[in-house]
Amino acid sequence: MSRVQTLSDFYKSHEWRRLRQSLMIQRSHPAKGLLCEHCKEVILKDIDCIAHHIKELTPSNVHDATIALNPGNILLVHHRCHNAIHERFGTASAQKVYIVYGPPLSGKTTFVRASKGRKDIVLDLDELYRAITLLPPYDKPSELALNIFQLRDVLLDQIKTRTGKWSQAWIIGGYPNFVERERLAQQLGAEIIYIEVPQEECVKRLLQDRDKQYVQQDWLNYIHDWFLKFTPTPPRSEFQETESGTGEGTSDARKPKF
Repeated sequence: MSRVQTLSDFYKSHEWRRLRQSLMIQRSHPAKGLLCEHCKEVILKDIDCIAHHIKELTPSNVHDATIALNPGNILLVHHRCHNAIHERFGTASAQKVYIVYGPPLSGKTTFVRASKGRKDIVLDLDELYRAITLLPPYDKPSELALNIFQLRDVLLDQIKTRTGKWSQAWIIGGYPNFVERERLAQQLGAEIIYIEVPQEECVKRLLQDRDKQYVQQDWLNYIHDWFLKFTPTPPRSEFQETESGTGEGTSDARKPKF
């Protein structure tokens, strides 16, 4: 079994997720909340908390509970600090890819901006439109769709083949369909991050956004359509059946709510 498959299965396990949640509760300061054990600053959102193994997990030790599930071998750190830890100790880590998905106005771009490093690349169709048109946000002429999608495909191919010296790649999109996002994750060797926000909260954010006051109905339709099409990642037992039947799938790595 390859390293990615072995470690991927471990990080999806109930034992690991329970331990991570338990450590976050145990290590939270009564007044300040959860502090990063690297920079000592507050970790504001659950999604930004990475449980870092001091002794690195490998295919040969991932099933050793004294290493993989040992609280003394785990630090709770910011996503950015986790990157810094590996760079500081000279770890030649592979170029990682993240697919960040969720409904409109869920905060996908906000999360990526807070998590990405200076040498990371970000693929976002909205930003591609802005880059080649200089138009205001969300003004996306349909006549340019072919050009945009071809640019996207070129970048996706570079990410897939790990072309260039970037550190991490972040792909932002709605991806409501389970099969489609799992297929993309398999093709890119990517980890999936779900920005989970209720439909009511997305609508609330829309109504509070003055920049969208003249296109509110369009955005209400976008939000409604996303939740109508959304198929969540199935429970682990069902997912294993899907995986063995189709050859697809890495389940959502994290399901934050904020």
